[in-house]
Amino acid sequence: MFGRGEADKLSDPPVEPAGLHSNDMKKLLTLLALMGLAVAPQAQVTLGDKIAEAEAEWIVGTWEADLDGNKVSLSYTWAIKDHVLASHFKGNSSETYSLISVNSATGEVEQTGYDKKGKKSKGSWGPKDDMPMLTLTSKDDNGNDSTMGVGFRRIDQNNIELQIFRVDADGTVADFSEFSFEMKRVKAKK
Repeated sequence: MFGRGEADKLSDPPVEPAGLHSNDMKKLLTLLALMGLAVAPQAQVTLGDKIAEAEAEWIVGTWEADLDGNKVSLSYTWAIKDHVLASHFKGNSSETYSLISVNSATGEVEQTGYDKKGKKSKGSWGPKDDMPMLTLTSKDDNGNDSTMGVGFRRIDQNNIELQIFRVDADGTVADFSEFSFEMKRVKAKK
């Protein structure tokens, strides 16, 4: 009725798209499959992986110090296990909450926080000699950037030393700390 009968359809060879033969089609499909594997998401390195690689699992917990009669506390707890650490720093007249995670685009460990006045701080984590180090930038009361480095040295299971480093305008951390103090681990309450 409309041209060819059913018997004619069965006897003719299959029709391929113009300019494309079955071998070409197989090559194209194979190429697309390989490209898909090449751009498939790779396993993202987690913050937990980075901390384990640096052998710095000991930093997670709550730490306290007494500085000239002023109590200072610092805690690191998992907000999202192996992916996001929550940090809480409290001093005599300051308090800051921060989140720490791996930036999925760069693979760098970054920290973003806010103090009790709403001022934002941003930082990055990396090694300084054999210590984990936070390079932290925040605004001072005049609105100018103020950057410092904080190195964390493990003394033993229950004691750490924080070393405060000067950071110049180019972001270079000084070779030696200007100030340091020890903190003791606070035992978890049952």
